Amino acid sequence: MSRQTIRISVRAVVETTLHESDLIPSGAGMQRMQEGAIAHRARQSSALETGYRKETALSANYEGKALILHVTGRADGVFEREGGMTVIEEIKLGGEKQPLIPAHRAQAAMYGHMLASSEQMQRVTLRVLYVDAKGRELAVYEEIRTAGELMEEFNTLCAAAAAWEEKKLARRISRDASLSTLPFPFDAYREGQRRFAANVYVALREKKRLFAQAPTGIGKTMAALYPALRAIGEGRCQRAVFLAARTTGRRSALDAMDRLVRAGASVLTTEITAKDKICPREMRDCRPDVCPLASGFYDRLPMALEQALSMRVLGREDIARLAARHSVCPFELSLEIAALSDVAVCDYNYVFDPLVKMDRLVQCTGGASLLVDEAHQLAPRVRDAYSSELSLDALKALRREAGRQLGRKGRLYRALTDAIRAMKDIAAQENFSALTAPPEAICRTLERVREAAGEQLALGAGAVAMDSFSLAAGYLFAADRFDERYALIASGGEKHAKIELVLLSAAREILEATKRARGTVYFSATLAPFDAAKKMLGSEEGDACLFLPSPFDPSQLSASVAPVDIRYASREKTAPQVAQAIHAHLTAHSGNTIVFFPSYSYMARIAELLLGIDDSLETLSGMIRETRGMKEEEKNAILSLFEGKERVILLAVLGGAFSEGIDLPGDRLKNVIIVSTGLPQPDEKLKAMQAYYDSIGEDGFYLCMTLPGMIRVIQAAGRLIRTTSDTGTLLLIDSRYRYAGIRALLSGTLAGSALSMTSQSFRDSSP
Repeated sequence: MSRQTIRISVRAVVETTLHESDLIPSGAGMQRMQEGAIAHRARQSSALETGYRKETALSANYEGKALILHVTGRADGVFEREGGMTVIEEIKLGGEKQPLIPAHRAQAAMYGHMLASSEQMQRVTLRVLYVDAKGRELAVYEEIRTAGELMEEFNTLCAAAAAWEEKKLARRISRDASLSTLPFPFDAYREGQRRFAANVYVALREKKRLFAQAPTGIGKTMAALYPALRAIGEGRCQRAVFLAARTTGRRSALDAMDRLVRAGASVLTTEITAKDKICPREMRDCRPDVCPLASGFYDRLPMALEQALSMRVLGREDIARLAARHSVCPFELSLEIAALSDVAVCDYNYVFDPLVKMDRLVQCTGGASLLVDEAHQLAPRVRDAYSSELSLDALKALRREAGRQLGRKGRLYRALTDAIRAMKDIAAQENFSALTAPPEAICRTLERVREAAGEQLALGAGAVAMDSFSLAAGYLFAADRFDERYALIASGGEKHAKIELVLLSAAREILEATKRARGTVYFSATLAPFDAAKKMLGSEEGDACLFLPSPFDPSQLSASVAPVDIRYASREKTAPQVAQAIHAHLTAHSGNTIVFFPSYSYMARIAELLLGIDDSLETLSGMIRETRGMKEEEKNAILSLFEGKERVILLAVLGGAFSEGIDLPGDRLKNVIIVSTGLPQPDEKLKAMQAYYDSIGEDGFYLCMTLPGMIRVIQAAGRLIRTTSDTGTLLLIDSRYRYAGIRALLSGTLAGSALSMTSQSFRDSSP
């Protein structure tokens, strides 16, 4: 049997045995990488040695028992001295009195062997050069090694890496064997489920994008994951990354993977949970001298990873237990295991957020496929990730904390002071509100803030340095990309000045991120119309679309329209009619009810009128309200009330915590009332976005207002009928539901089909 060849970097080989001990805060690591890159370029550009070759590509093979390691890398510098001695130079960012770090010397030795082997050299000089951020020499360590000595060292380092790679390979072989015969884990496919699964498989096989409207009830999570596993088993990709916007979506994916494992899939699945949610410490501070889970993390990591390889589905709680067993940071452990996993389940930002994304999830050997759940939420999330906000209030708060923690004479405090001064100067100008590009003066001061914060992080500073670094880095990232697809919104005046850099269309960023994937599947109950989805998410020739109708019988849903004019200008006048319509529906229909409103303020107004009509609604029926910024445990406490026997009436907002991602089948929810067509409030961001689409020949109002509003409506209505045995009522309160343009957006949905069965008349024109 031929041995498989595994491609691996020089750094990865060395770090198998010669790794750092402690975790470094992410900001400090990013700053050090930036400084290191600058230092490398400075040294390489100023090298005086004759024939200096920079970034020289080298490679060599190591033949292990079960595999061959193809080791590759780029030597920082290669040159010859008088007498013909060849020097391999490894450049590293260092400090004063910098000692030689064994891992750096080992990298130079690896390159030395590669060069000696390829060019038949008898000996090579290894040179490890430490420089500052400007490329100036701080320390240098040199030694001459023979080709035989270098080969022996190369083999020793590779042997340890090969042993670990052999364990991973053995697991992959077992995985592929299990997936080649993996049956669908249910007795039969649901209506539409087989068709969806088949289209997912083709998209992954052809490395294309699939845009799928997959309504509630077809089992879309399983229909996405099952063909993805079959594609992995056939070698079409090495990993599936399941991306979800909400905890409920990730939970559904983990449940599906549990079932697939029970059906015979020998795969490893890992959930990545946000650091704030999984950190077990009361006060999160990631400095190694403060957090025992960060100190010595990499020393204890190998044992945790080896144990993880024998496991199957690692959700949040499983990761937490494994981390506690090995005394390591659970968040960082989840990232390390995800990089080994066959299926990673995580939030959108680990692929699409430029400052958070984990490149090794997608850019792995063999590639990864992307399964994007609730894909209608992706474009707004990516727009937000590429946008930034800078306010005078935020800068002042950071400076106060920097003064308290690090002293008023410190570099970070002074850099923040400069940023505040620059912000005030810009805000004092008459044309402040008319700014059209990021002011250079602010960018210059924020560069100093970023540098000072990164320096403090490297020295072990805490939260204020991290927050300062994140604020400055985020703004500078957006400012550097600022073009015609961005809007600058300046507001607040001299005392509370604020500058927002708002990305108006994320299609280019999303498309670029998915080009690295071995196929991408966007699926949602509200992805159509596909022309609009493609404009928002980006697409290329050959991408496919799939529209699946609801599997439920329209007779399960009794739907009607109360044609009340609730356009913004009419809301106060017609509010009593809305309250009367809601009360009449509550009186006529028993069971639990959710009433959705376009805003919190309008919800409060209608609640006041409802209690004026019938004050028993609150005291006897348990009428409760969604509140702003509701935490997950508060949301779950409200949902638990729907399990009881008493009638529950929940007042909520469209697009809020209860309009998506909740499952209340059977008698848990019997009625849904939706007030308005869900149009968002037209703030400055939305106006700028609408103007942008208008400027490129698109219908800005439709793309930015009408369509997002109706997506909210369809999602909210979808909370009602969850199984083939459910029944319920849907009341839509808004005269605009009687117009053909709005009705067309409901076409193909259960709500639209149910409405078509009513005897209510509709107008053929738009409002």
